[in-house]
Order: sequence, then C-alpha cells, then structure tokens
Amino acid sequence: MANPSDLPAGAPVPPEETSAVPRTPLPRTPSPTGFRELHVDPQDDSQTTSEQETAQDTLSVPNQPLPLNDASPAGKKSYYQSRNYASVQQPDVTEKRRKLRLSMSGKSIIVEYDEFMGWFVPAPPGEEEPTDKMKSVDLRGVATTPERKMYKPLVYADTDEKIDAGLYRRSDVAMVGKKTRWAYMELSIECKTEDVQHDPFDESNASGDHEDTSADRKDILGQIMCYSGYIFDYQRRTHHYTLIIFGRMVRIIRWDRAGVVATKPFDYVAHPELLLCFIWRFARMTPAQRGHDPTATRISRDSALGKLMLERAQPPKPQAAGPGVPTDKVDQKHPQECTQATTASPQTTSQPTTTPAQPTSIPGQPTTTPARPAIPGDHPRAAFEKSLKGAATIWWRLRVDDAKGPRYFLVGKTHFRASGLAGRGTQTFIAIDEADPYGPFVYLKDAWRVAHTGIEQEGKILERLNSDDDGGPVPNVPTVRCHGDVDNQVTRSQEIWRLKNKDKLDEECPLKTHRHYRLVVNEVGKPLSEFKNMEELVGLILLSISAHGEAYERKGLIHRDISAGNILICPQLVRSEDGTVEEIATPLLADWELAKRVNDPDEKARQPDRTGTWQFMSASALSHPAKRILVQDDMESFFHLLVYYAIRFLPHNCADVGRFMDLYFDGHEDLNGVVYGGEKKLNTMVHGKLTVHEGTPLCFHLPRQDPPDPKSPTKIIPCPECAPPLPTGHGNPKAPPPPTSSKSSKKEKPPKKPSVPHPINILIKEFLRRLSAHYVLYVERKSKTSSKPSALSEEKLRKKLAQGLGLGVMALASKHKLTFSLKPDTAPELTPLTPDAKAKLEVLAAELGDHTAMRQLFYNHWVGEWPSHDRCKDQLPSNYQPIDNRKKRGADSTWETSDHSAKRSRASMR
Repeated sequence: MANPSDLPAGAPVPPEETSAVPRTPLPRTPSPTGFRELHVDPQDDSQTTSEQETAQDTLSVPNQPLPLNDASPAGKKSYYQSRNYASVQQPDVTEKRRKLRLSMSGKSIIVEYDEFMGWFVPAPPGEEEPTDKMKSVDLRGVATTPERKMYKPLVYADTDEKIDAGLYRRSDVAMVGKKTRWAYMELSIECKTEDVQHDPFDESNASGDHEDTSADRKDILGQIMCYSGYIFDYQRRTHHYTLIIFGRMVRIIRWDRAGVVATKPFDYVAHPELLLCFIWRFARMTPAQRGHDPTATRISRDSALGKLMLERAQPPKPQAAGPGVPTDKVDQKHPQECTQATTASPQTTSQPTTTPAQPTSIPGQPTTTPARPAIPGDHPRAAFEKSLKGAATIWWRLRVDDAKGPRYFLVGKTHFRASGLAGRGTQTFIAIDEADPYGPFVYLKDAWRVAHTGIEQEGKILERLNSDDDGGPVPNVPTVRCHGDVDNQVTRSQEIWRLKNKDKLDEECPLKTHRHYRLVVNEVGKPLSEFKNMEELVGLILLSISAHGEAYERKGLIHRDISAGNILICPQLVRSEDGTVEEIATPLLADWELAKRVNDPDEKARQPDRTGTWQFMSASALSHPAKRILVQDDMESFFHLLVYYAIRFLPHNCADVGRFMDLYFDGHEDLNGVVYGGEKKLNTMVHGKLTVHEGTPLCFHLPRQDPPDPKSPTKIIPCPECAPPLPTGHGNPKAPPPPTSSKSSKKEKPPKKPSVPHPINILIKEFLRRLSAHYVLYVERKSKTSSKPSALSEEKLRKKLAQGLGLGVMALASKHKLTFSLKPDTAPELTPLTPDAKAKLEVLAAELGDHTAMRQLFYNHWVGEWPSHDRCKDQLPSNYQPIDNRKKRGADSTWETSDHSAKRSRASMR
C-alpha cells in the first residue's frame, strides 16, 4: 500500500472559465436606469468539543475541518437538471431512485484504492497500522449468497429496514437498537450477491460515464444513492462514505454535493487488509473528516437551548388577539409577529428594514378578504412547533459566519428540503435567533451554492435590493439579516476529476464547485399554493411583477428563476381604524441566488446548466440552452405560474390534468443527445392558444356551487364556448326541452345551466397575445436535421440506375413515366407578415418586455369583478405517474428500461 503522504493532497487551481454564451436573436430589453458498529474499536469521540459548547447543552462535533482547495468554474452542459415533476406529487421509490441517478449522471470518478485512501482517509497520527494482523484475517467464511448471510458475520445486529448494515458510534448503539437510524449512521453498508452483475459502476464505458445501463445495476446505483441521500437529509453533512459489497468484491464510495468518487473494486477475501484498513482508519477519523459539519451542533431537549425552543413553540394564550380583537389584549409574552420582524432589536439586526410589502388590497376597488388563521401572524410559530415534533427529530444550533461575526440560530427539522445528491441541496428552517431569543422567528436557508466566478452570494444580492440607494428598498423581497459562506467547506469531487483528467479542459468537467452557504432573512412565508382564490393569486402575481420590475429598473438585477416555489405568501398584520388587527396576503419574491446584473458586460456562462426551474422556464430558453435570460423570459415564467395554479385549482374542461401538466410543464424532446423543452409549451407560445384534447381551447369556469363543497370535486357542466353542443336535456339552452311523461308522478327538474367562463380566461388570452407576438417576431425555432436524401448529380444517378436494383427501378420509371429533379425539394415558405400586421405584433411584443405595460395588464384585469369562492379541490391526482416518462431525458440513459431490484425480497429470506 502506498504511503498516503506520497500522494497528491489536493488539486491545482484551474484557470478561469472563458467560454462565452452565444446570444440568441432576441431583442434586448432596454437597459434599466440605473452519515452498526463493526468488530473494531472506534475511538471515543466524547472528549471532543465544538464551538466551546458544554456537554449539557449539545452533542458536540469537533471543529477540525479538512483543508479544502478552491476550484474555478468548469463543466460541460448538463441539459436537464430538474429533479421533480410538476405532474407527480408523490413519487414512488423507483421514481426517487431514478431522480437521484439523474442528478449524479456523468458525475462519478473511479480511482485506485491507494489514491482514495491518500486523499480522503488519512492514517491517524501517532498510531501504527496493524497491517500484518489485518492480512491474517480470514474472511472466506463470509457467505456470498443469500445477502443476509453476507453481512451478519460483519455486524453485531441486522437492520430491519432497507439498508443492510451501518456503522454507528458506540454511544449511539443503545439508541439505535436494531433499526436503521439515518440521523446517527456514520457509514452506510450495502451487500449484494454477484461480483459483476451487482456492481453499480461500469468502468468499461469509453465515454467516461461510469453509470451502468443494465436494469439491475442501475437500480443498485439508485438504491445506494437513495440511502446516502437520507444521510444528507437527516444529518448536517459535508460528505458521506458508503461500502458496497457485491460477491467477493467491494468498493469504497465518497459522496458530496459535486459528485461521487469510488475506488476500483477489490477482492476483500484475497486482500482483507484493504477493507480492514479502511474501517480501522475510518473509526479513528475525526467527525469532520467523516463528513460532519463542525458548525452544526445537536441540541438535547433537556438543555437550556432545548427548553427555550420548547417554550417558544408553545401556542399563544387563548386571549391572544385575532381578527376583531384590539391589539392591547394581545399576550405580550407571544407578541403577534409581523413577518418582516420590524420589532427586532436594533443591535441584532445588521441591515435596514425594507419598506412594508404592499397588500393585495387596492383602495377603492372590490376585493375578497382571504381566510386567515384565528390568530394573525401565528403561522411562523406554528411552523416552528411542527418542526420540533417527532421523537427522532434532531434539533440543531447552526452557525452563520456573517461579515460582522458569527451568529447562531436554533432550528428543528427542515421546513423545505430539495431532492437529489448533487447540486445545491437546499434546506430551509424556521429559526430562533440566539441573539434575540424572544424576538420574531426568522427563516434560515442552508445551501451549497455554485462557487463559480461571477456568481454573487444571494445575501449580497438581497443587500442591494434592501439598500436605500437607487430609490430605496425594493418592496416584496426578503430582508437579509445575516449571511456568509460556512467555514471553508467546499466540495472536492471536482478536484479529483481534474487530477484524473489532466488532458481535458476545465470547461469539460461535468462537476460544479459548490461552497456551503447560509442565509437568514426576516420574513417567514407560506407557499403560494395557499392562496385564497384567483383574485388573490392574480394580485400576488401583479405585485411580484412589480417587484421584479423595480429590481430590474432601479437596482439593475434580473431574477431569472420565477417559479411556484420562489414566490411566497408573506402575511402582513394591518391595524384598522378601530384598533383591530387583521392579516392580509402580500407576495414575497424570493430565491435570488440565480439573479444577475443586467448591465454585466461578461457574457460568459457562469455555470454549466440552464438557468431556472425546468417547469417554469420559457419555451425559448428550453429551446436554446445557452441563451441569455431576458425580461421576456421571466414574464413568460409568470404566465406558466398562472396556468400552473389555474389548471389545478379552477374548474375547467380538461379531462386529464396529470397528462396536461406532464406534457406542458414536464415535456421534453431529445435531439442528437441534447434535451429541449416539449412541443406543447412551445406551440402554445407560438400560436397563442392554450389547448387540451384534440385542439379544444382550454376554458376555465366558475364553480357551479357557491361556495364549493370542499369534500368533493367541483362538478362541471361544459360551457358552450369550449365544448360541442350538448344533447337535449343536458343544459343546452338552445335545444328544445325533453318530452315529459304524463304518467310521471315526480316533478321534472329544470335543465342545469351551462358553466360560466371564469374571468381568468381573458387575462390568459391577453397574456398569450403578447407572448405569441414575441415568438412570431423574435424567437427562432430550433432546426431539426431532415431525413430526406440529398439530390444526386445526373451522372451518378444514371450509374445508379444502370446496375443492380437500379435496373428494375429504371424499368418501373419508364413504365409509369416517372421523372426526377436535380433540385431538392424545399419546404414552403411562410407567408410574410404585412407591414400593418407586423407593426401590431411589434407593439404587443414590446409590452412583454415592459414592466409598466405588464403591471397595467394585470391591474386592468384584477380590478374587475372576481368570484370569491372559485377555488376548488386540487384536480391533479396525488398518485399520478406519467405513462411515457421512461424515455431518456438528458444524459441519463436509465429511463429507457424498467427498474428491477437486484435485492431479493427480505420476506423470502427470513
């Protein structure tokens, strides 16, 4: 075995990325103004401390981070990065595993065992490895089939859940018992029976993509990825290790947010010292070396901090103020919190408070008061209380390294958690600011940001939006409290790729460099899906468009990731003239991490992917992967957002909502290995028509019941504008009434009236007119290579017809008098627009890139009369699964076959 000190300790810093992003022929928007225990004796880590915490307060993690090297931007394009479907609400296990494979596609590196140990698993200082004893260990007694017999000789107890075995700290064994406890596992171990068939990596692939294409091996890869994903979800991790044992072979795997590094397989029976050396060293590594985040410490429930969290989670006393209750009756121990946290102490708030968000109520105009909680402003506390529930839930004290010094926040389980292993791995929490323990709850975002040149920290972008410069703070955006990169935590997989691929350019690296980052904002929002009715939704979108415009026009920033998850409802407390407090909805345009300065002269790609969320990206961006995102693209994303909620929560004439959302939002097309957006979204934009089955226009209706029964779906009677004439007696007002029987003893019910079109139809139509004009004038359709053969010269054609099959073809041509042309057929040209028609389209297209015009469009429709009870039950089936979504999407070829588990049924083995 090589001496680890003789191996490279890191990677050189590569040069900066210089690849440019080609412009599309779209018009430029005017510039703005302005991680079970084995038979080894692990080192007792109870003597270590972290962050000077006492044992009575936390379960400590030592602050001994690995030296990490920075990496400059690199990567080739990965053309489909969406982990989730708009049409799938509850993905099954197979779907989850497929998503994880997709997220890691092309991001695996295979290295030699000695290289892996030298880079990641150092020998403990001051101890000599018992190599001779390890070599003398006889592992031939480990059965290779069935699986259960494989791992039982290795561990004290078997797990009764999915994973086969795991390594835990001695202090946690009593707590773990015989079950898999993802929150305490240090090393995950999976066992398979076959040496080759069950190896999840394929080293024979000449392209360097080590993901295997067989169904069994693909499933095993997705399986171990899923287990590692649980480790990242339940623990605060920088990286994690896995042992995959298949037959007599074993690989050691290291996962981080950039990719995966795995050893070449080795025979643990012939070379037991290799496996035992890894376990011996692993048991002596510090928690940070094993992948624990030293800036996150666990909080016990009986500690002072734990008691504080429990106290803050208690609901307000019954006399707390609600709608119509004077503010002087509010329990002062639990003050009603305006989500902008304006009551925070000045010394704990390091940034200016933004202008209060604008309510959806516009004076002098009709509106509907949204249904709000009995206690205004209580939703942050309720969410925090929910985050503490569960006996297995771990509470954490997280450090944020702000520019003015470290800040500490107390959190429970995640409020939101992004799927996938590779990527930003965003997790959010409702938090208590330790510096202001009885102040308002705040929102903490933990992510692994892309650390490429030119990409700003989201907190710095928010600071610009919150600043008093350039006309003051932008309303309806989050207010930054503190932020900063976490320690020196940077992914390392991309460094290993560069060391193993020195003959390749940095821009060919498919792995991004990710740096751990935390951001805390004052506002605690609610999902946009909790809108009261369509009137409120349209008003929220209107104010979000306005915030987008102010950020663009005054601050010189464009958001570039408008989606359903990035606009929140931020309830605000309003005091009426009689002193009562009510809660109204305001929008919060959040997640500015992909925002870019509009006047940035640098046109280079800042990261090797499309920018945005697939389902809500513009059809133009999906058709042109390298295009620059313009205002028109973000405006189109607002349109998709409107359709996304309308198709789910309004009555309409679409018979299959899941299928519609699959085609429109999740649609894709693979051309020559590049994945583009689906045709349905693109055709909708080009032709300006939103259709359902057989080209029927999509029409939204008012509910027949007012208010609708929340326990049953709204029953819809088609309206005459979007359905063929109804037969006699089924609501057709023009049809003669059905004949009545004179013998009938019951009074006939009058025919039901047809459904009334919803006012949202007009807004969608007008929005589509502007989108269609923009596409007709400025968006180039992606070209498809024609399969038609090119024309031959006259000499070659005669030679072709004078031999072989050509003789028969020539006789047929003579008999039927067939002729040929030396010119290839050309597609008919489109009828050019008349000057008048083009001028009208130019006016409409210009409005799409004009925030003032788009504000006016939404305002004109919002001020009209809207129904107060138009929201119905979610019409997207919770168990919907796409029928034809096993096709290849992006670099992942695993979609084309069914997934079959390589693991035998445990029921049959027991």
